[in-house]
Amino acid sequence: MGRMGLMDKAKELADAALVKAGEVSERAAELSGTAREKAPGYLDRAADLAVKAADATAGGLDRATGGRFHDKLEGATARVGETLDRPRAAQQPTTVDAEPEPEPPGPTPSGVAGQAGEPITPAATNPEATDPDGPKRAP
Repeated sequence: MGRMGLMDKAKELADAALVKAGEVSERAAELSGTAREKAPGYLDRAADLAVKAADATAGGLDRATGGRFHDKLEGATARVGETLDRPRAAQQPTTVDAEPEPEPPGPTPSGVAGQAGEPITPAATNPEATDPDGPKRAP
């Protein structure tokens, strides 16, 4: 009977953990949504400040060098501005009603057990188990 009592207690603890995990998951989803809403504004502000800092730095260097590297500094500052504008331009839809297209899924790793019809062996799920086919060597 002591064993059945332990199983019942384990089930109760598991149920309580699942309820708590659900609550935490809901809160995480709320925070994630808030972060997604605020992140573009923070990124835009940071990019604007970085462009200002690059301009100020280039201006200071230009004065310190007496204008000898003006063209190179100007080119570098322009590239910084282009680089910082690129991600923001890629995130923004081209029209008001357009939704950004989702990224295609990346390639699946080859040779991973369970991928693309590969059999799952005990060694794939439990590193201490032995593989019936023996160890595989990298090509």
